[in-house]
Formats: sequence, C-alpha cells, structure tokens
Amino acid sequence: MPRRETSALLDQHWRAQARIGAGVSAVALAQWSRVSPLALAVSGRAWLAVVLALVRRERARSRETAAAFLRLYRAVETGRTLPPLDGGDGDDVVTLGELREEWARQSETVRLPERDDGERVRVDEFDWPEEPEDDHDRAAVVSLVATGTGRVQRELEALAEPDDEGPGRLDDPRILAELDALMGRAGAQAAGVADREALRGGRAMLDAASRADRRVIGWARVTDGDPCAWCAMLASRGAVYRSRAVAGIRGLNGHDLPPVQRDDLEKYHPMCHCQTVPVYSRAEFMSEQARSYWQQWQDVTRGASGPEALRAWRRHFDAQRRT
Repeated sequence: MPRRETSALLDQHWRAQARIGAGVSAVALAQWSRVSPLALAVSGRAWLAVVLALVRRERARSRETAAAFLRLYRAVETGRTLPPLDGGDGDDVVTLGELREEWARQSETVRLPERDDGERVRVDEFDWPEEPEDDHDRAAVVSLVATGTGRVQRELEALAEPDDEGPGRLDDPRILAELDALMGRAGAQAAGVADREALRGGRAMLDAASRADRRVIGWARVTDGDPCAWCAMLASRGAVYRSRAVAGIRGLNGHDLPPVQRDDLEKYHPMCHCQTVPVYSRAEFMSEQARSYWQQWQDVTRGASGPEALRAWRRHFDAQRRT
C-alpha cells in the first residue's frame, strides 16, 4: 500500500486536475447556451473558438500541475527528482520543502511544515517531453465538433424528416421539445469532452515523461471520487509493469487477476478525473479503495470469466452507484 504522504499526494493530484477539468466544463456548458440550432454554423463556430482557446490555456495548466506533482512524487518515492519543467536555474540539488512549496502553489493546496523539509534531493538530468500542441488541438476540435454541433446537425436532419405521423417541421411543438432535449444532451456531452481535452495536457505529459524515466518500473490507475465500473476495474489490478521480469510471473501483489493492458490505463471517458501514475517501487501499489474493488471483483465474478465477468462487474458496480 502506498505510504501516507504518497497516498495524500495521489489524492491531491487527481483533485487538482479535476478542478481544472470541471472549470473548463462549466464554461463550455455556459457558452453552449449561445449556440442556436437555427444558426448552427455561425453560432457553433463562435462557441468552438471560445472553448478551444480555454482548453489550450487550461491544458498548459494541467501540464504544469502534473510536472509539479511528478517532481515531488518522484522525490518522495526514490529520493531523487527531476528538473523544473521550465528549465529553472539548473540546480543539482533541491530540498523536499521546496518541492512541497512548488506543489502547494500549483495545486492550490494547504501545506503544513514537515520535519524533513530540509532534506536535500538530487536532481537527475532529464529532458521533459515537448507537448504535441497541434495534435492535441486537432483531437480537441474533432471531439468537440463531433459531440457538439456535429451531433446537433445530424439529429436535426433526422428530426426534419417526415414520419408516419406527419411532417417533421421545426415549428411543430413535438419537434421543438425534441430539439430542446437534443441541445441539452449535446451541450452536456461536449462540455464533458472539453473537460477531458483540458486534462490531456497533464495526462499526456505524465505518460511521455514516465516512459522516458528509467526509474519507472510500471504504472497504476488512481480513480477519482466516483469512478465508473471500467475505471474501478483498472484500479483493482494494482500496478501494470514494464516487463514480466520486473513484475514476476504472477505479479508482485499476489493477486491472480486477469491482467490489463498498459494502453488501457490511458483511456479516459468524458468527465473522468482518474489519473495514471508511474510506479517506482516493487512494493504493492494498492490503495484502500483499489483493494476494496479487488475484493468486490473476486466476490462478484466468481465462476465467470471474460466478457461475462465484466458484465457481472458492471451490474454490481452500477447498482452500488445508484444506491
């Protein structure tokens, strides 16, 4: 199980990222009220321009937050850290207290003095990965259009089609009610995508940096406060390691569970605030929450495997969330 400071830091990290994503989502949804289905092309372009500018700005903040997290997290776990994201002054040594101050500023959390604040930490040479800004912009535009104005356009065309009950006119009360519901669904889904695209900055940076960091031996999923069944299942698997040689034949945690793929850890749905974090130690990486999910999985899927086990897990987990 992660040590006390590590557990607190992991929790602070997903919460700090969640605040970034939720802020973007709220603005995207508020701006969606200006999108008119009667002038979809013009109003949709205006909405996209505002939201894309916001996503770009907050994507950079997500990246900076992830870098501050990784510097402190690596120091706590290994006794060595990485240089500042912006290059800084090139110091070879930094104190834990300085790293904690940096993290508190970036994550907007309250920091209390620690006895080992003065402990010196060696800074390893490391080149932070560059952000592929153009690729991220393209991904954001495609997703925002597909779930927002693109969805409205597709469903508008379907609404305008005559059916057996009469013409599908846009001034028909039934059609207007359906149109209002459509705009609400599309706006909510597009706002969720804006959340995810803002957090892409930090998630992609953590992924690329940890792949380049030779001290990283694996990765684990850290769930937010209300994960879906899929995210909870990923967390229940503990760490996914770089190689079998590192992990051992059955895995270090002794849990003989179906494995997950490394790439699965990097899949995030809209409004998901889970994070994938690097693992530096061969010690078991299982939070209390993840351990609970593991036990529930064992109980719920006993005698089942493959898709049948996943269906049983989803039924169980969704029922728990409803109650």
